[in-house]
Amino acid sequence: MIENGWINYDIQRYVDDDGNDIGASTPTVNAARLTFRYVFREVRILGADYGAGVVLTYRDQVLRPEPGSGTDYHLGDTVITPIALGWHHNNWHFQTSYTFWAPTGEFEAGGSTNTGKGLWSHMLFVGSTWKQDASLPWAATFQARYETFGRQKITDIRPGDVLSLEFAFGKEIARGFNLGLLAARSFQVSRQSGTPGGNPSKYEINLVGAEGVWKPKAFPGAQFALRIGKEFDNRNTTEGFATLLSLAYAF
Repeated sequence: MIENGWINYDIQRYVDDDGNDIGASTPTVNAARLTFRYVFREVRILGADYGAGVVLTYRDQVLRPEPGSGTDYHLGDTVITPIALGWHHNNWHFQTSYTFWAPTGEFEAGGSTNTGKGLWSHMLFVGSTWKQDASLPWAATFQARYETFGRQKITDIRPGDVLSLEFAFGKEIARGFNLGLLAARSFQVSRQSGTPGGNPSKYEINLVGAEGVWKPKAFPGAQFALRIGKEFDNRNTTEGFATLLSLAYAF
């Protein structure tokens, strides 16, 4: 599978640990991603399908920049999934995977055009999807991600671990066309360490949104998806409106 995704993140405000606007300038951030995933049909591990993938990112700055940072397009960090396992049983589908981020993006301590985190990170993922057995089915998905970070060699900062939860449900309203709603929550479960002057408070991100997915009959394997989301009640981070346009093709 090959996917090309474009992300637009319109930052509306920066908020402190109490959710108050700190009054910093609010830029708009754009990023692109190119994803390659492959399922090795001949390989089975623990009764599951085995797959692997890589994501290349290209962006004008980190998706959650510091207040007042500038913009300039550069290669971002590279995302590599060496192992992904999927199980299928009737209407239920389960997946788990291990992913790591390689620091290929630009990073300079205090830099205003950083496009990478300047460190390695690792993520564990589990997810489940239920799809109704019907001509125009309902479907629901739950996903959980846990990411842990290494230290930036330049600054000796180690970000706090992050847990992210996402739920979505929707219905195929016409052959090949799905509409749905989604909600997500991401928060640090430990504090950042190594920060000069003390460790900052943990951040929290909350989002609600909608999505539309179209799989045209004339192009089997093709998929077009549009997802929009509004953040609310965030803490110690940015808060804004995100849009994702995704074009994918499965061989």
